[in-house]
Amino acid sequence: MSIMYPLLQAAEDHITATDLVHEYTGFLAYFGVFGALGFRWLVLARTGNGGQTGSPVDDAVTTSLRPADSGAAIVGLIGTLFMLINLLMSLAARAADKGTSLGAAITAGGSRLITPFVFIALFLILFGIALKRVRAAWIVAGLVGIAYALQNITSGKWASLVNPVHETAASLWLGTLLVVVVVGLPAIMRSALPSERRGLVIADMIGRFSPVAICASLLLVTTGVITAWRHLRFVAALWTTSYGYALDVKLVFVATVIVLGAWNWRRMKPRLGTEAAAQEIHRSAKAELTVAGIVLLITGVLVSLPSPHLPHP
Repeated sequence: MSIMYPLLQAAEDHITATDLVHEYTGFLAYFGVFGALGFRWLVLARTGNGGQTGSPVDDAVTTSLRPADSGAAIVGLIGTLFMLINLLMSLAARAADKGTSLGAAITAGGSRLITPFVFIALFLILFGIALKRVRAAWIVAGLVGIAYALQNITSGKWASLVNPVHETAASLWLGTLLVVVVVGLPAIMRSALPSERRGLVIADMIGRFSPVAICASLLLVTTGVITAWRHLRFVAALWTTSYGYALDVKLVFVATVIVLGAWNWRRMKPRLGTEAAAQEIHRSAKAELTVAGIVLLITGVLVSLPSPHLPHP
């Protein structure tokens, strides 16, 4: 408790509920958009054919996966709405700081606001069309997602890519897992497939997700270390500043998510193949997402805290 007191005290001085909501909507936007894209192209597109391009998928499996395709589009739309809310909250905060109206803040933004609004409009249109299971819409949405994640590359400052890539990696891991849990697994469990077949299709889906989770988590850790070092500036900040305390707490919960993910991969995944095992990993994945939600909350606090200052000699 004595360790957490400086963090709570700093939170009172620097963080408001509006700050946390703003950060959280930004996280949810990434999770919704990139979770939907990751699920559709890296998991669902290969489920049912053993991961082999051109392998036939019988009509029964195709039918059972259709709700998952539409459900992923709905998650993408929800993520895009959070993206719009986050942008409007940023503009409202800017207007409040300058004592102007929201409309004036939008007008003052000029051409700088065109890009985010164009991305939002494109995602809304493409995910809306994807609701009808139009493959071309998913293809274009994937390309737009890549452009969105790498849009800062035009600035010529590679450091500006770290945060977007970090958030994209988190979304491809935990956002895709979220879509698997709330859309993919329920679609198969409620399908008309025989119980044994449902278990096999779920095992295939989890098998498609595993390499996505591993690669995305490695990228997440790499960019996370870079981001932490840029903000910490000196190692002692980990145990002498409020930012360091918040980062310490976050790392504990991140490690918990990694342990749960490793458990699902090493112990639960090999047992898949039956509907009972699918129910078990469904519950385990929910626990992983619950801890991930706590990580996001702590991250919202973390990014709202001031970065540590280098100590004077």
